[in-house]
Amino acid sequence: MDRLRIAPCIPADWDFYKVHYRYRETVYHITVRRTGEQTGQVIRVTLDGAVPDGVGIGVIPLVDDRREHHVEVALS
Repeated sequence: MDRLRIAPCIPADWDFYKVHYRYRETVYHITVRRTGEQTGQVIRVTLDGAVPDGVGIGVIPLVDDRREHHVEVALS
């Protein structure tokens, strides 16, 4: 399984940012959002509304299914 490991660094005055990531013929719309203190630690990743199974925190499993996927990354 291919994966994208995300370890975001977000400026102190930003609440969130978005990235549109293309993996072969598939697009992942990734939103990184600060949810609390400014530690910058990834606390949760959801892929199409669900927590992915079998991967660690901060990892997005990638599939080339030619569909659009939505990823939410929550930072503490």
